[in-house]
Amino acid sequence: MAMNPGLLTRHSLLSCIVPAMLVAGLAGSPALAHKGHHKKPAESANAVLPSTLTSPGAVVQSGPSAMHSQMGETMEFGEDRSNMSGLDRLLDWLGRLHPIIVHFPLAFFPAALMTAVAGRRRPAFAAPVQFLVIAGGILAPIAAVLGWLDAIGADPDPLLTVHRWLGTVIGVGGLGLGVWAWRRPEAYRGPAMMTVLGVATAAIIVQGWFGGAMIHGIDHLSW
Repeated sequence: MAMNPGLLTRHSLLSCIVPAMLVAGLAGSPALAHKGHHKKPAESANAVLPSTLTSPGAVVQSGPSAMHSQMGETMEFGEDRSNMSGLDRLLDWLGRLHPIIVHFPLAFFPAALMTAVAGRRRPAFAAPVQFLVIAGGILAPIAAVLGWLDAIGADPDPLLTVHRWLGTVIGVGGLGLGVWAWRRPEAYRGPAMMTVLGVATAAIIVQGWFGGAMIHGIDHLSW
């Protein structure tokens, strides 16, 4: 049954809220900024958490996990922005929005997949899927651009490199997926749309792991 972009009714929008909120709650924790990588290697290696200074019995941990954690928690202290130009301040501020905006594509694409699977034989589900995919397609490239701004001046890091380029692929692919859903809303029940949404969801999960690893260390999900 052919459908057009006018499908997005009030009832359709309301039916999108619950799955999007559920996925947003699950996906929130990995979406962290890259500011922990802005310290120079020497400064990062010597960074000591305030708790280790004030607790006589505290043990100073070493290794990638401890270093990433210390970098993430100490980077803001002593950061001098007084000599930054207006443009640099604007770009830095926009980059700080990355952890906020990135939650939306993290939620919308998996929620679209869940809704498409649940409503595969129900034409009424076309509008919710269309809304979720289009919304994710709009916000994914924005999140990717803000991620690049957030990493300006960051030290070279393999984790950051993978996270940055995988985020770029998700942003560009998400934009194309949103255009596809806008032009062909009836495709939501087809195997092609299901496959692409599944790949996008898997990429988002991997991307979330890299985002968490940059801040908490590569063993942040160890049992």
